[in-house]
Amino acid sequence: MQQIIDNHARKRQRITLNGLFYAAISSASFGFSPLFSLALITAGLSMFDVLSYRWTVAAIVLVVYAICKKKSLRFSSYEELRKIALMSFLRSLTSITLLIGYANIASGVASTINFMYPVIVALCMMLFYGEDRAWANVVAIVISIAGVYLMAHGDGLIVQGGDTKLGLICSIISAFSFAAYYILMKKMKVDKIEAVKFSTWMMVFCAVYFIIGSFITHGKINIATDVKSWLNILGLGLWATMVSNFTGVKAVRRIGPTLTSILGALQPLTAVVLGVAFLDEHLGVKTISGISLILIAVFIIIFHQKKISRKAH
Repeated sequence: MQQIIDNHARKRQRITLNGLFYAAISSASFGFSPLFSLALITAGLSMFDVLSYRWTVAAIVLVVYAICKKKSLRFSSYEELRKIALMSFLRSLTSITLLIGYANIASGVASTINFMYPVIVALCMMLFYGEDRAWANVVAIVISIAGVYLMAHGDGLIVQGGDTKLGLICSIISAFSFAAYYILMKKMKVDKIEAVKFSTWMMVFCAVYFIIGSFITHGKINIATDVKSWLNILGLGLWATMVSNFTGVKAVRRIGPTLTSILGALQPLTAVVLGVAFLDEHLGVKTISGISLILIAVFIIIFHQKKISRKAH
């Protein structure tokens, strides 16, 4: 009997370690997004070009995966199609505004602002859905606002040739649109749609939106012809998008959303480190303090939600 218990404990420990590994890979790989994106923009591609390639590559891989796994991609109703189209629009809005943020302010700062979406979710749920105004949520909101203020007035925000005000505003918009994505996913019961079907169609729709955007703004899509650009495209579409999403799902299944969310802090931290190492970005005291405050605010929200979940069960 004891051996069975010991074997079960070892199995649980192995699953937990695997989950922690997947969560770390998921968040860290997404943190490479600004590095690959800005390299492609420097190479002469427009923002719509970059995002067209990103989502097209990810969509193609997911379609192939769905076919190999014999997953149905057929819409069950017009309502399902409408929901996926709306969620894809919000995901696209997050992508384009965050990329504008990368191009105009330090990428680590833009990533950190985007990462405060759980705080915005808590704020919106209190204001529009009458959720309890818990002290933890209020404190987290105040701390995150203070963090953004410090970053906005820090010397680590500015990048050469960037429009600081535009970059800051777009990064905040990206956080709000990402928050809306998660709120509507729950409220519209989008999370009930089969995962592979939803992910595949979402990426397909995002690719279509940005391809259309490329033709509207530039009349064409610029074709990448050099090896370096294609390595960056594959890095962005596969490593920073496909791998990030795939390992994120595996992490949630093994260790749950709370631990996965905590390790999600590696995403802005990775972006900060890569920005300093490869993009000539620098961090002052105010910038570091602001980033730290936002991470603290997000952790307060996560732990508070975990406490509520425990009480509910």
